[in-house]
Amino acid sequence: MEDEKRIIVCVPGPWEGKSAFVRAVAQASMHSEDYAAAGMVMMHGPSKAAFEFDFCDRDEDMTRAFASAGLANGLGKDVIEKIDSHKSVVYLLSTAPQTKETSISIAKAAAHLVKAGGLGVKIETAGKAFSADQWLERTSGGFVEIYELMVLDSVTDGTTTYSCGMRNLGLWDAIVSGDEFQSAVKLLRGFNMYQLYESPELLAGQTFGLEAGAPRYRLSVETQQPDAEHNLHTNPFGMWRLSRVLAH
Repeated sequence: MEDEKRIIVCVPGPWEGKSAFVRAVAQASMHSEDYAAAGMVMMHGPSKAAFEFDFCDRDEDMTRAFASAGLANGLGKDVIEKIDSHKSVVYLLSTAPQTKETSISIAKAAAHLVKAGGLGVKIETAGKAFSADQWLERTSGGFVEIYELMVLDSVTDGTTTYSCGMRNLGLWDAIVSGDEFQSAVKLLRGFNMYQLYESPELLAGQTFGLEAGAPRYRLSVETQQPDAEHNLHTNPFGMWRLSRVLAH
């Protein structure tokens, strides 16, 4: 499967080698969910959900990557120091189509890797990072707020704000220009949640507003995605531009 059709999750850890990682996954399964890793596949026994994984040596750039991608989650110095202590990195790759259900499944698999010693979680296909504790807190209950895990909706250059990571849910990202930052984030989050939970049929030319009486925005297809040079952040499904409709 091509990378643009996958969800890719990065988990740095203390594992000295692949065999140590496989043992850690099995040992964690004695106290938690039933997962097993063998060859290049990690599988959840009860659901039969399967993920490919790549086991890699220590990455000297990992600390910087987590510090940058963790800004939105306020990762502290203590967390970054833990990441810096990693001895190896595991990448989980989805094998099923990108959907809300696939995202939840891989999020729970990543939580198991944290229980097996993982030091943090970074969503490569969104540029968003979490501490181990943050990830477990967000995936410990029966309900997983998958949007908060898989989507970064506050990317800005000062005048334009856009989301990154809706591809993980099989949906389009969104972009808006000219709005004040906090208002833009609220708009993008509301619009993306509308896509995720209402499954509307969206077409260019339609309008959207957060509520009755709120400003309306007209949809158009964004042909020049901001992260076009970054394959893992580009949305292969597409991106909606939201343009404010001026009152007459």
